[in-house]
Amino acid sequence: MTVATDAGTLALWRGSAFADVDGYDAWERRVNERLDEAIQSGELVPVGIQGDGAFGVRVAVAPDTATERETRYTVVTSQPYLLVSDGGPVHLSGMEAVGVEASSPITVSLPEGHYAVRASIVAWDEEPGARGPDGLPGPDALPDFLVTIAPTDGLESYRTSEVTFDPLT
Repeated sequence: MTVATDAGTLALWRGSAFADVDGYDAWERRVNERLDEAIQSGELVPVGIQGDGAFGVRVAVAPDTATERETRYTVVTSQPYLLVSDGGPVHLSGMEAVGVEASSPITVSLPEGHYAVRASIVAWDEEPGARGPDGLPGPDALPDFLVTIAPTDGLESYRTSEVTFDPLT
């Protein structure tokens, strides 16, 4: 699925946590001004990509995991982030669309509980044949990002940084 952002960050977010976002002022108060709190409490998981654009993203909910191809071309995977589900929908969108369910191209339903979310950067363009004759991703190209969601007891250490991936050394 293609997900776009003009804010340099994608976000996986619990719909009920941002149901009162009904415009820019509400977004500023509920998302931007309390982003650290939303991440720490498991309302929102940033996929901080540090750039604007449209990206191919696949969300895998356990028992679904990375495919062999995705694993082979994974560049980096984040430490786990906490996501707390109340049994309602969870959305993936650009950060600027948090709270606007209609602007979320990916929606998943998760049973109530705690989840560990990891984001991976996939070097899809390194796979032979990934590009079509026009230079664009071919029909079987891997996604730019893989977001995996797995149940957890909620007691492990979670990443809380808005920056999803540590710089590669």
